[in-house]
Amino acid sequence: MQLPSLFSIASLLCILSHVQGQTTPPMQHAGTMFIFDPGLGACGFSNTSSQIVASVSQQVFRSFPGATPNPNKNPICRRKATIKYDGKSLTAAIVDFFPDNGPAQHNIGLSLPGFTFFAPESDGIVPNVTWSIV
Repeated sequence: MQLPSLFSIASLLCILSHVQGQTTPPMQHAGTMFIFDPGLGACGFSNTSSQIVASVSQQVFRSFPGATPNPNKNPICRRKATIKYDGKSLTAAIVDFFPDNGPAQHNIGLSLPGFTFFAPESDGIVPNVTWSIV
């Protein structure tokens, strides 16, 4: 009698470990990319303009799963954003948020080295980029 129950438990554990290992695909955003000048960000650490880092909207930042009232402890601070435009792709650490309203919540800020990977600084903004949190 004990063998079937041990077998059942082992089977259940295998199934659970497989399900827990699965992740949902990242949510795609489509918006405008702009030049972001980093400093002391919402994640609680300083970055410089020579680093490739990203800023997401306040809405995306605060609604990220596991977010707390203390922005320094937001799990998004340990994540990156992959930005795609015109056949190019770049991944940058998320370090800050910007105020948003309406459609701006789907925009993304990139520090100058990241921005110029896609377009010249003189463009200032790049519409129709897609990005996701990875």
